Amino acid sequence: MSRFDNQTVLVTGGAGGQGSSHVRAFHAEGANVVIGGIDAQRGTALADELGPRARFALLDVTDESSWSAAVLAAESAFGALNVLVNNAGVQNPPATIENTDQATWSRILDINLTGIFLGIKIATPALRRAAGGAIVNVASIMGLSGTAHYAPYVASKWAVRGLTQTAALELGRDHIRVNTIHPGVISTPFIHEPAAGATAAIADFYSPEPFAVPRLGEPADVTRLLLFLASSDASFITGSEYVIDGGLLLGPALQAQTA
Repeated sequence: MSRFDNQTVLVTGGAGGQGSSHVRAFHAEGANVVIGGIDAQRGTALADELGPRARFALLDVTDESSWSAAVLAAESAFGALNVLVNNAGVQNPPATIENTDQATWSRILDINLTGIFLGIKIATPALRRAAGGAIVNVASIMGLSGTAHYAPYVASKWAVRGLTQTAALELGRDHIRVNTIHPGVISTPFIHEPAAGATAAIADFYSPEPFAVPRLGEPADVTRLLLFLASSDASFITGSEYVIDGGLLLGPALQAQTA
């Protein structure tokens, strides 16, 4: 028996670099998967590839009615919603605070923070109807330290931490666990391609050579942690933060010849 047999999982940004890894893994572990996102072509193609236990739901995470439709689609197709993965997110073009316009600030906060707030709000009654479940919010190591030139993104990810802990306190007695994952530099288009309006990608600013684990992360690294937190194996874990960054936040590792 697989860990997610007879369970339904909604993944936002489900057709993206990390999202598609998550979707495929949940599906392989027996779950029904709902691929939420705004890219209907990619989302539908992934659902068609996976077959009858997969659906695409057009989902703008900043819109409450869009969330309601996606949760209804999950329950209508598969009878319940057991796991919500708030994976969708966007990056701002690098700029100092004084050179960041308010429209950029608002857009990043709307997607990265308000999108998760709405997801928790709208999915909670469905998770309650399913007698409990799990919410996993994908944040970032930028939510654990300041990072120059990324103020909107950093602010959004710091805020997700407080939102997650508040939700964990509110929902624990409903048997709904809420946790965050804080990935480092993961090898996806998100970090290899410049954000809209930018000329440089995040990967241009990070070399893995000083990391304790000297490589970029892979989507599968994050997915394995996600599946654990969403499963009954983590039944006593809520309101917790999991860093998965190869040691980036620890600072540079000493080379053997200099140690």
